[in-house]
Amino acid sequence: MLKVGVTDEGELAQVIAKYFDETVVITSPQRVLEEKPDAVIHTFEIPYEEANKNPSIAWNINTWYAINIGRAANKIKALNVYLSTFMIFDGKKGLYSETSTPNPLNYYGLTKLAGETGIMSLGNYLVIRLGLLYSFNYKGLLYPFIRAMIKKRVVKCNSNFFASPLKVSEAGEVISMLIKRGIRGVVNVGGKRKSLVEVCEELAEMLNAKVIPFEGKYYDFSLDTWLLNGLGISIRG
Repeated sequence: MLKVGVTDEGELAQVIAKYFDETVVITSPQRVLEEKPDAVIHTFEIPYEEANKNPSIAWNINTWYAINIGRAANKIKALNVYLSTFMIFDGKKGLYSETSTPNPLNYYGLTKLAGETGIMSLGNYLVIRLGLLYSFNYKGLLYPFIRAMIKKRVVKCNSNFFASPLKVSEAGEVISMLIKRGIRGVVNVGGKRKSLVEVCEELAEMLNAKVIPFEGKYYDFSLDTWLLNGLGISIRG
């Protein structure tokens, strides 16, 4: 039986908790030492939009807080599971593998890259680079698009923006599978490469909204999930 710690009580942490017999909330390094979980999953973060508006807070949480929690986990020989992002890349190439060279374009990506680097330096880690994570409430890159669909029933989307979308519900399931299988190292987790227009159209159909495509600057943040697929895990959504 695995005992896992999550570092917040947000949507993703709640999904992950469903797949384990015992889950505790980790709020400090001392809490790690007291609870002695088998794995600490770094779910707490300052999300994309807020991170770019408040860089100092983002750096403190996404980087230093995670590393300090990670050090405590390392002391009790717990696995550190750091949840990173496709935004550590620059979007010039697409289909980024686990060994591709990072080059973040925004502060959120920079803090996550620094966080995963710090966690890796401790050893006994699993860094999961998540694709375009979304739900109707998750405050990721898609959140303002979803809010626009709900409030205005119309949204403009760049047809030249590509990524690997991933539902929060499925992300939690895959994260738990990787931990239970004892996987270590870096693993990309994301769905099939899609344009922002395709993703928004799927959401718009559920929300009875209209998508207006436009040709903006080209970005391809899609992830190569060859390693994940090789483990027999595929994304349904």
